[in-house]
Amino acid sequence: MKKKLLIVALLLIVASIAIFANGETEKPDATEATSAVEYADEIVVGNLSEPKYLDPNAPGVGGAEVNVCQQIYEGLVKTDKDGVILPCLASDWTISDDGMVYTFNLVPGVTFSDGTPVTGEDWEWSLLRARDYEASSYRFIAENIDTVEATDSQVVITLKQPAAPFIYDLANFNMVVGCKKHWEEVGDANYLTDPIGTGPYMLESWDRGKSLVLTANPYYREEGYPLTKNIKYLIVADDNTRFMQLQSGQVDIIGDIPFSIVPMIKSNNDLVLDMFDSTKIRYLILNTTMAPFDDVAVRRAMYYAIDKEELAQAITGVYGNPVSALVSPTQGKWSNSSLEVTPYQPEKAKEALKAAGYDEPIKFTLSVFSGSKVYEQMATLIQSQVNKAGFDCDIELLESAAIGDKYTSLSHQATILMWIDDIRDASEVCGWTVDYDQCDAWFTGLRDQDLEDLNDAAFKELDEDKRVEMYQEIQQQVYDNANVIPMFSTGFAYASSNKIKGLYVSPFGVYESKNWQKVK
Repeated sequence: MKKKLLIVALLLIVASIAIFANGETEKPDATEATSAVEYADEIVVGNLSEPKYLDPNAPGVGGAEVNVCQQIYEGLVKTDKDGVILPCLASDWTISDDGMVYTFNLVPGVTFSDGTPVTGEDWEWSLLRARDYEASSYRFIAENIDTVEATDSQVVITLKQPAAPFIYDLANFNMVVGCKKHWEEVGDANYLTDPIGTGPYMLESWDRGKSLVLTANPYYREEGYPLTKNIKYLIVADDNTRFMQLQSGQVDIIGDIPFSIVPMIKSNNDLVLDMFDSTKIRYLILNTTMAPFDDVAVRRAMYYAIDKEELAQAITGVYGNPVSALVSPTQGKWSNSSLEVTPYQPEKAKEALKAAGYDEPIKFTLSVFSGSKVYEQMATLIQSQVNKAGFDCDIELLESAAIGDKYTSLSHQATILMWIDDIRDASEVCGWTVDYDQCDAWFTGLRDQDLEDLNDAAFKELDEDKRVEMYQEIQQQVYDNANVIPMFSTGFAYASSNKIKGLYVSPFGVYESKNWQKVK
């Protein structure tokens, strides 16, 4: 995924409550589930961040938006926990021999949450809006669409050029169907916060800054689902407070938990710790449009100045690992495993800086999301490490909206962001990192046309072995540019009440709250 996203706490902060395409777990039987035990009508999720919009094609979409939108909207296909494409609103499909035309037969009788039937016009409008809506951070996912022709029973998509990952791209959270009539009635500005979808839930209420409540879609096509009537997102912008509310029963689920509280969760018989496999990596993002990181020698010195081993151990304990490749190791062959983690060598960092002409410690500000222990701990550790290696780092703590505004406007020097893949492919994170037009090369401002050309060629290449080679080379060049520095990978850490059933998060950060239940 390569766009102007608030990936920071992309995914999410919710990576762990976070989460960017689609996943699936084995579903409980809806009739059996309610026969023997009594279940609550509401489950409360403690979220660090509040969605700004509830339109997956809105500007600056991040984990907080994605998690909620995925309960409201649906697309033609989705992915299972292994990244395999499954039907969703399409019952089946065919792809032309030349890879240019995708024909989807639609599940009959699907309606929006207000009872309005989904039409071919809705599909055409939605997919073209995903491609053309200029404010969207994710237009790149749909940019290869040439035409969309749809009836009430079929959708035909013709591409501008063949693209190997396109069927996977259609499983992304923004490639969904929305109600054109509703958009026309409320206007574009209101549509961003007033969603109508076909998913298991719809918006019930939104008390800005405090909570957001989803309630069951009465027209949902899967009989017996969702299993719980209401999902309430309580906005709690502090990890300590979220944990205390989980302990007291005010909230039922919290994600993206700091690993420092894992022992307390394990020692509490009323709580459950879940660690789900993920594609989540946290990165140091360096702005190349201003000093000191406009100098590649300074950026490369950071490899010696940061102790990734210490970061991974201190932040995640046994649950994380230092990394050097842009693509998550969970992606297997797509990740460039030949890139080794550089050991912490502060003196070598100083030597590199001196050789580049820097005799005094290099000052810079590391701007990070406040309220999250993970980001604050990371910033403190990085500050301690680099200040011994020829740098002079200050820390700036900013609230979610402020940090997002800062790095999207390229007014930061350095920040920490997170990435979670949406699909089983390297194209998303590589594109996000090198394509300047999408998000200023992941908010680093680096223009590297040769690298962009290689990325475009990899996207078009249909031979998978050649694509793997090309994405390996892209990761090598990103490493050499040192504008995006991978630090460590970790699973999705969730804590919940032991009364919760059905919680599962895919490696792509997706959860389906329609399967959740809470024993009374």
